Amino acid sequence: MQENIKTAHPYLRVFPEPEQVFADPVARHAKHLLPCVSIELSAVNPSWEGWIHMVLPAEPLGGYVGDYGADYHNEYLAPNWLAFRLTESGHYQLLGDFRFFELENIAEDGADGIRTEVAKHCETQHRVFKETRDIYRRTGLLHSALSRDEARDVASEEPANILTRLGGGAFNGNWCDSEGVGVDESDPDSAVPIGPNGERFEFIASLEGHDYLASGATTLLFYHPETRVALLTFDWS
Repeated sequence: MQENIKTAHPYLRVFPEPEQVFADPVARHAKHLLPCVSIELSAVNPSWEGWIHMVLPAEPLGGYVGDYGADYHNEYLAPNWLAFRLTESGHYQLLGDFRFFELENIAEDGADGIRTEVAKHCETQHRVFKETRDIYRRTGLLHSALSRDEARDVASEEPANILTRLGGGAFNGNWCDSEGVGVDESDPDSAVPIGPNGERFEFIASLEGHDYLASGATTLLFYHPETRVALLTFDWS
């Protein structure tokens, strides 16, 4: 297990391009999901090959991602859970309907103007992500998106963690209480998501979403190598 990784390593690709991360339709994936770090799987388990990806959703504006997509929930896509098939080429394919995302399932603004508000929120998330990415590409360090200020001197700042943890076990937190995907919490130092057929997922990595976006949570990535399913969940504590 490694903790608080602040610099790039050969087994990490920081801010990969969407074409390196997503299967077709690439643009539709990238509309909702922002690629932060790709991780060589052998860095977690030497018997594994290929790359897996830490991505962040632009949503939610409030609550959990997927809260407003009940008609499009399934055994993996549920409030506070995102799931992808890792293709043989190493790309993510969303395991479900894109209307799981609120921005796609709100057809038009009602009196509350919620679609406009969600769209504005997502635009801000993309803008801040791009700013964070550009600073990283210029300096080689991740400078947190928190308290973004055009006049700030990033050279004087302590860099943020690219990943807060790589390998080992996942902490028990409020992510374990999210409905839709079962979690084995019997080991207090290593909570494990359980798939619909009893498959036990393995922890890959975590990062702080608010270091990459205008708003975000602690994000945890899990993987099941036999089904090639990648699971993401979010701890808001």
